[in-house]
Amino acid sequence: MSRWYEPHEQWPRHPKQWWRETVDLARGAGWHLQTVDGHTWGRLVCDPAMDRPCKVVIFSSGLGGESAALTARRTVSRCDHHRAIEAGQILFKAGALLDRAEALLEAASRLLQAADKKAEAEELLLYAATAADEADKLAQALASEEDSDRLVVEAFAVLPEGQQLGCPPAAEEVEVLVLDASAHADEAEQLAHNLSAGSSDEALRSRIEQVRARVTDLSGRLERGWNADGP
Repeated sequence: MSRWYEPHEQWPRHPKQWWRETVDLARGAGWHLQTVDGHTWGRLVCDPAMDRPCKVVIFSSGLGGESAALTARRTVSRCDHHRAIEAGQILFKAGALLDRAEALLEAASRLLQAADKKAEAEELLLYAATAADEADKLAQALASEEDSDRLVVEAFAVLPEGQQLGCPPAAEEVEVLVLDASAHADEAEQLAHNLSAGSSDEALRSRIEQVRARVTDLSGRLERGWNADGP
């Protein structure tokens, strides 16, 4: 089963470092990736819409892989289909911005869920009326606390490189994540203005709108309140 990936999309990760470098170079130059099953991991194409595009075959493993990857990098660097490269570079840059925006929003979402779980645990303990009720609510509260801790760990796991949070994170820090994501979406939209109309342009704009919708949702959740003690 094969699948095509455009430069602005997230690409699968090759298991070999030398091929990852080649794939990253091609994606940055605006090439497209087609993954396939079997010994061949995939192939890189500078512009699938062209009659005779530049192509590079990527192998999953095997002897001479490092040398083949180096040769492939030369092919990518020598490609003179400038129009495809220029549009592809825009898509790559915009896609990278949206990758980061989505990661920031995912981290913010998990932190907000963690705050809700912590508040739920505290409320359960506060309103326990009897000994039996208290035991039941204590068990539920412990489960909520565990969920809160797990969500915080997951938030740190998806946080983009270079982004920092306190422990526990404060509401202001979560708000910064959302604001940064919104700024990345704005920058991606500015890049999209330089693209001619087409399917790639439509896919990129659709993704930008999805990011904006999530920014609005998370901003609303922040405005409605945050557990004062933090997650």
